[in-house]
Amino acid sequence: MTDPLAIVDCHQHFYDSRTLRYGVFMKPSAGFMALVGDYAALPRVYRPEDYAWDVAGLNVAGSVWAEFISCDPLSEVRWAAALTRDLGRPSSLIALADFADPALDRLLDAYMASGPVRCVRQHMGWHPTQPLLRYAPQPDMLPDPAWRRGLASLRGRGLACEIEVFGSQLRDFADVAAAYPDLPFVLPVMGWPIDLTGDGHSAWKRDLALVAACPNVTLKIFGLECIFGVRWTTAQVRPWILDAIEVFGPDRCMFASHMPICKLACSFGQLYAAYFDIIAEFTPAEKRRMVHDNAAALYGISQP
Repeated sequence: MTDPLAIVDCHQHFYDSRTLRYGVFMKPSAGFMALVGDYAALPRVYRPEDYAWDVAGLNVAGSVWAEFISCDPLSEVRWAAALTRDLGRPSSLIALADFADPALDRLLDAYMASGPVRCVRQHMGWHPTQPLLRYAPQPDMLPDPAWRRGLASLRGRGLACEIEVFGSQLRDFADVAAAYPDLPFVLPVMGWPIDLTGDGHSAWKRDLALVAACPNVTLKIFGLECIFGVRWTTAQVRPWILDAIEVFGPDRCMFASHMPICKLACSFGQLYAAYFDIIAEFTPAEKRRMVHDNAAALYGISQP
Protein backbone atom coordinates (compact mmCIF):
# COMPACT_ATOMS: atom_id res chain seq x y z
CA MET A 1 0.00 0.00 0.00
CA THR A 2 1.42 3.36 -1.06
CA ASP A 3 -0.01 6.79 -0.33
CA PRO A 4 1.55 10.14 -1.29
CA LEU A 5 0.89 11.57 2.16
CA ALA A 6 4.04 12.19 4.15
CA ILE A 7 3.84 10.51 7.55
CA VAL A 8 5.25 11.53 10.89
CA ASP A 9 4.86 8.41 13.00
CA CYS A 10 4.55 10.09 16.37
CA HIS A 11 4.75 7.04 18.62
CA GLN A 12 7.10 4.13 18.01
CA HIS A 13 9.66 2.22 20.04
CA PHE A 14 13.28 1.31 19.42
CA TYR A 15 14.97 -0.88 22.01
CA ASP A 16 17.83 -3.33 22.40
CA SER A 17 17.70 -5.83 25.24
CA ARG A 18 21.36 -6.69 24.58
CA THR A 19 22.30 -3.17 25.69
CA LEU A 20 19.57 -2.12 28.13
CA ARG A 21 17.38 -3.94 30.62
CA TYR A 22 13.59 -3.97 30.16
CA GLY A 23 11.27 -5.48 32.72
CA VAL A 24 8.91 -6.93 30.11
CA PHE A 25 11.79 -8.96 28.62
CA MET A 26 13.46 -10.00 31.86
CA LYS A 27 10.44 -12.11 32.78
CA PRO A 28 6.88 -12.44 31.48
CA SER A 29 4.84 -9.38 32.44
CA ALA A 30 1.28 -10.12 33.49
CA GLY A 31 0.39 -6.46 33.00
CA PHE A 32 1.75 -6.40 29.45
CA MET A 33 -0.01 -9.65 28.64
CA ALA A 34 -3.25 -8.17 29.95
CA LEU A 35 -2.87 -5.51 27.24
CA VAL A 36 -1.82 -7.47 24.18
CA GLY A 37 -1.92 -11.16 25.11
CA ASP A 38 1.04 -13.43 24.45
CA TYR A 39 3.92 -11.21 23.33
CA ALA A 40 6.50 -13.94 22.76
CA ALA A 41 6.62 -12.93 19.09
CA LEU A 42 7.77 -9.42 19.98
CA PRO A 43 11.44 -9.02 18.98
CA ARG A 44 13.93 -8.42 21.80
CA VAL A 45 15.85 -6.02 19.58
CA TYR A 46 14.13 -3.41 17.41
CA ARG A 47 16.25 -0.70 15.84
CA PRO A 48 15.92 1.88 13.06
CA GLU A 49 17.15 -0.66 10.50
CA ASP A 50 14.25 -2.97 11.41
CA TYR A 51 11.79 -0.09 11.31
CA ALA A 52 13.03 0.97 7.86
CA TRP A 53 12.25 -2.51 6.58
CA ASP A 54 8.78 -2.43 8.12
CA VAL A 55 7.82 0.98 6.69
CA ALA A 56 9.28 0.43 3.21
CA GLY A 57 6.93 1.64 0.51
CA LEU A 58 5.38 4.40 2.60
CA ASN A 59 6.49 8.00 2.83
CA VAL A 60 7.62 8.13 6.46
CA ALA A 61 9.21 11.57 6.78
CA GLY A 62 9.87 11.38 10.52
CA SER A 63 9.27 9.36 13.64
CA VAL A 64 8.96 10.00 17.36
CA TRP A 65 10.59 7.49 19.71
CA ALA A 66 8.84 6.74 23.00
CA GLU A 67 10.61 5.22 25.98
CA PHE A 68 9.94 1.54 26.59
CA ILE A 69 9.96 1.45 30.40
CA SER A 70 13.56 0.37 30.73
CA CYS A 71 15.21 -0.12 34.10
CA ASP A 72 17.35 3.00 33.48
CA PRO A 73 15.30 5.75 31.76
CA LEU A 74 18.19 8.20 31.38
CA SER A 75 20.49 5.63 29.79
CA GLU A 76 17.63 4.64 27.51
CA VAL A 77 17.20 8.25 26.33
CA ARG A 78 20.95 8.61 25.75
CA TRP A 79 20.92 5.38 23.73
CA ALA A 80 18.01 6.65 21.60
CA ALA A 81 19.69 10.04 21.13
CA ALA A 82 22.76 8.24 19.79
CA LEU A 83 20.55 6.55 17.20
CA THR A 84 19.36 9.97 16.08
CA ARG A 85 22.92 11.27 15.79
CA ASP A 86 24.28 8.19 14.04
CA LEU A 87 21.36 7.04 11.90
CA GLY A 88 19.05 10.05 11.59
CA ARG A 89 16.12 8.22 13.14
CA PRO A 90 14.18 8.78 15.35
CA SER A 91 13.53 12.46 14.73
CA SER A 92 12.36 13.30 18.26
CA LEU A 93 12.20 11.64 21.68
CA ILE A 94 9.61 11.10 24.42
CA ALA A 95 11.21 10.38 27.80
CA LEU A 96 9.81 8.92 31.01
CA ALA A 97 9.04 11.19 33.96
CA ASP A 98 7.54 10.89 37.43
CA PHE A 99 6.04 14.23 38.37
CA ALA A 100 6.17 13.27 42.05
CA ASP A 101 9.95 12.73 41.92
CA PRO A 102 11.87 15.31 44.02
CA ALA A 103 14.78 14.97 41.57
CA LEU A 104 12.62 15.69 38.52
CA ASP A 105 14.34 18.96 37.61
CA ARG A 106 17.77 17.30 37.47
CA LEU A 107 16.40 14.47 35.36
CA LEU A 108 14.76 16.88 32.91
CA ASP A 109 18.03 18.81 32.61
CA ALA A 110 19.87 15.56 31.85
CA TYR A 111 17.27 14.53 29.29
CA MET A 112 17.49 17.83 27.44
CA ALA A 113 21.28 17.69 27.40
CA SER A 114 21.15 14.21 25.86
CA GLY A 115 19.39 14.91 22.57
CA PRO A 116 16.12 15.93 20.91
CA VAL A 117 13.76 15.25 23.84
CA ARG A 118 10.56 17.15 23.04
CA CYS A 119 8.11 15.48 25.41
CA VAL A 120 7.97 13.54 28.66
CA ARG A 121 5.31 11.09 29.68
CA GLN A 122 4.07 9.26 32.73
CA HIS A 123 2.04 6.07 32.82
CA MET A 124 -0.92 6.98 35.04
CA GLY A 125 -3.49 4.42 33.94
CA TRP A 126 -5.52 2.95 36.79
CA HIS A 127 -8.16 0.50 35.60
CA PRO A 128 -11.25 0.52 37.82
CA THR A 129 -11.75 -3.27 37.80
CA GLN A 130 -8.61 -4.94 36.38
CA PRO A 131 -5.70 -4.93 38.86
CA LEU A 132 -3.20 -5.98 36.18
CA LEU A 133 -3.93 -2.73 34.32
CA ARG A 134 -2.90 -0.36 37.07
CA TYR A 135 0.30 1.46 36.16
CA ALA A 136 0.14 4.57 38.33
CA PRO A 137 1.95 4.41 41.68
CA GLN A 138 -1.43 4.62 43.42
CA PRO A 139 -5.06 5.44 42.60
CA ASP A 140 -6.36 9.01 42.36
CA MET A 141 -2.95 10.55 41.70
CA LEU A 142 -4.13 12.95 38.99
CA PRO A 143 -6.02 15.15 41.50
CA ASP A 144 -3.16 14.99 44.00
CA PRO A 145 -1.75 18.51 44.61
CA ALA A 146 1.78 17.26 45.25
CA TRP A 147 1.86 15.33 41.98
CA ARG A 148 0.39 18.28 40.08
CA ARG A 149 3.04 20.64 41.40
CA GLY A 150 5.64 18.59 39.58
CA LEU A 151 4.13 19.62 36.25
CA ALA A 152 5.42 23.14 36.86
CA SER A 153 8.94 21.81 36.24
CA LEU A 154 8.07 21.67 32.53
CA ARG A 155 7.62 25.43 32.28
CA GLY A 156 10.26 27.19 30.24
CA ARG A 157 11.71 23.96 28.86
CA GLY A 158 9.70 23.67 25.65
CA LEU A 159 8.54 20.16 26.60
CA ALA A 160 5.11 18.69 25.96
CA CYS A 161 3.50 16.50 28.61
CA GLU A 162 1.94 13.16 27.73
CA ILE A 163 -0.11 11.41 30.41
CA GLU A 164 -1.33 7.91 29.69
CA VAL A 165 -4.73 7.28 31.28
CA PHE A 166 -7.79 5.12 30.72
CA GLY A 167 -11.14 6.47 29.57
CA SER A 168 -12.45 6.30 33.12
CA GLN A 169 -9.84 8.95 34.08
CA LEU A 170 -10.57 11.49 31.35
CA ARG A 171 -12.35 13.90 33.67
CA ASP A 172 -9.31 14.06 35.92
CA PHE A 173 -7.05 14.51 32.89
CA ALA A 174 -9.20 17.43 31.77
CA ASP A 175 -8.85 19.03 35.19
CA VAL A 176 -5.06 18.71 35.02
CA ALA A 177 -4.87 20.25 31.53
CA ALA A 178 -7.17 23.09 32.58
CA ALA A 179 -5.00 23.79 35.63
CA TYR A 180 -1.92 24.25 33.40
CA PRO A 181 -3.22 26.10 30.31
CA ASP A 182 0.31 27.24 29.43
CA LEU A 183 1.60 23.68 28.98
CA PRO A 184 1.02 21.54 25.87
CA PHE A 185 -0.50 18.17 26.74
CA VAL A 186 -0.86 15.01 24.68
CA LEU A 187 -3.63 12.50 25.35
CA PRO A 188 -2.38 9.16 23.99
CA VAL A 189 -4.14 5.95 22.90
CA MET A 190 -7.19 7.96 21.76
CA GLY A 191 -8.22 8.52 25.36
CA TRP A 192 -8.04 4.74 25.91
CA PRO A 193 -11.68 3.60 26.03
CA ILE A 194 -12.11 0.49 28.18
CA ASP A 195 -15.88 -0.06 27.94
CA LEU A 196 -16.49 -0.95 24.31
CA THR A 197 -20.27 -1.28 24.64
CA GLY A 198 -22.63 1.29 23.14
CA ASP A 199 -23.06 2.95 26.52
CA GLY A 200 -19.31 2.89 27.06
CA HIS A 201 -18.74 4.54 23.70
CA SER A 202 -21.17 7.33 24.59
CA ALA A 203 -19.55 7.90 27.98
CA TRP A 204 -16.04 7.94 26.45
CA LYS A 205 -17.07 10.47 23.81
CA ARG A 206 -18.74 12.68 26.42
CA ASP A 207 -15.68 12.70 28.65
CA LEU A 208 -13.35 13.10 25.66
CA ALA A 209 -15.22 16.32 24.89
CA LEU A 210 -14.28 17.62 28.36
CA VAL A 211 -10.63 17.11 27.49
CA ALA A 212 -11.05 18.67 24.05
CA ALA A 213 -12.47 21.78 25.71
CA CYS A 214 -8.87 22.43 26.83
CA PRO A 215 -7.19 23.98 23.77
CA ASN A 216 -3.73 22.94 25.03
CA VAL A 217 -4.43 19.20 24.50
CA THR A 218 -3.67 17.23 21.33
CA LEU A 219 -5.06 13.72 20.80
CA LYS A 220 -2.80 10.89 19.64
CA ILE A 221 -4.53 8.00 17.86
CA PHE A 222 -2.69 4.69 18.10
CA GLY A 223 -2.58 1.51 20.16
CA LEU A 224 -5.62 -0.12 18.55
CA GLU A 225 -4.26 -3.51 19.59
CA CYS A 226 -4.29 -2.34 23.22
CA ILE A 227 -7.86 -1.00 23.05
CA PHE A 228 -9.61 -3.53 20.80
CA GLY A 229 -7.28 -6.51 20.89
CA VAL A 230 -4.96 -7.90 18.25
CA ARG A 231 -7.86 -9.00 16.04
CA TRP A 232 -9.33 -5.54 15.59
CA THR A 233 -10.96 -4.67 12.27
CA THR A 234 -11.30 -1.42 10.37
CA ALA A 235 -15.09 -1.63 10.68
CA GLN A 236 -14.76 -1.98 14.44
CA VAL A 237 -12.42 0.95 15.02
CA ARG A 238 -13.84 3.32 12.40
CA PRO A 239 -16.64 4.86 14.53
CA TRP A 240 -14.29 5.38 17.47
CA ILE A 241 -11.62 7.11 15.39
CA LEU A 242 -14.13 9.27 13.54
CA ASP A 243 -15.77 10.31 16.83
CA ALA A 244 -12.36 11.18 18.26
CA ILE A 245 -11.63 13.39 15.26
CA GLU A 246 -15.10 14.93 15.48
CA VAL A 247 -14.48 15.86 19.11
CA PHE A 248 -10.93 17.24 18.74
CA GLY A 249 -10.99 18.35 15.11
CA PRO A 250 -8.30 17.60 12.49
CA ASP A 251 -6.08 20.39 13.82
CA ARG A 252 -5.57 18.57 17.14
CA CYS A 253 -5.36 14.90 16.13
CA MET A 254 -2.27 12.86 15.26
CA PHE A 255 -1.86 9.28 14.05
CA ALA A 256 0.91 6.91 15.12
CA SER A 257 1.91 3.28 14.68
CA HIS A 258 3.07 1.96 18.08
CA MET A 259 5.69 -0.10 16.26
CA PRO A 260 6.73 -2.79 16.87
CA ILE A 261 3.87 -3.54 19.32
CA CYS A 262 1.29 -3.04 16.59
CA LYS A 263 2.92 -5.90 14.64
CA LEU A 264 1.29 -8.30 17.08
CA ALA A 265 -1.90 -7.37 15.22
CA CYS A 266 -0.88 -6.22 11.74
CA SER A 267 1.88 -4.71 9.65
CA PHE A 268 2.68 -1.02 9.47
CA GLY A 269 1.27 -0.93 5.94
CA GLN A 270 -1.98 -2.59 6.99
CA LEU A 271 -2.35 -0.19 9.91
CA TYR A 272 -1.88 2.91 7.78
CA ALA A 273 -4.14 1.48 5.07
CA ALA A 274 -6.85 1.34 7.75
CA TYR A 275 -6.07 4.89 8.89
CA PHE A 276 -6.18 6.24 5.33
CA ASP A 277 -9.42 4.41 4.63
CA ILE A 278 -11.05 5.83 7.75
CA ILE A 279 -10.03 9.44 6.99
CA ALA A 280 -10.69 9.17 3.24
CA GLU A 281 -13.52 11.75 3.31
CA PHE A 282 -11.41 14.49 4.90
CA THR A 283 -9.81 17.15 2.72
CA PRO A 284 -6.19 16.70 1.59
CA ALA A 285 -5.14 19.50 3.94
CA GLU A 286 -6.92 17.90 6.90
CA LYS A 287 -5.35 14.53 6.16
CA ARG A 288 -1.89 16.08 6.00
CA ARG A 289 -2.37 17.81 9.33
CA MET A 290 -3.47 14.60 11.07
CA VAL A 291 -0.85 12.33 9.52
CA HIS A 292 2.09 14.72 9.42
CA ASP A 293 1.88 18.42 10.25
CA ASN A 294 0.38 18.35 13.75
CA ALA A 295 2.97 15.87 15.00
CA ALA A 296 5.84 17.64 13.23
CA ALA A 297 4.90 20.90 14.92
CA LEU A 298 4.35 19.43 18.39
CA TYR A 299 7.53 17.35 18.42
CA GLY A 300 9.78 19.90 16.71
CA ILE A 301 10.37 18.01 13.46
CA SER A 302 11.36 20.00 10.38
CA GLN A 303 8.69 19.83 7.68
CA PRO A 304 9.49 19.28 3.98
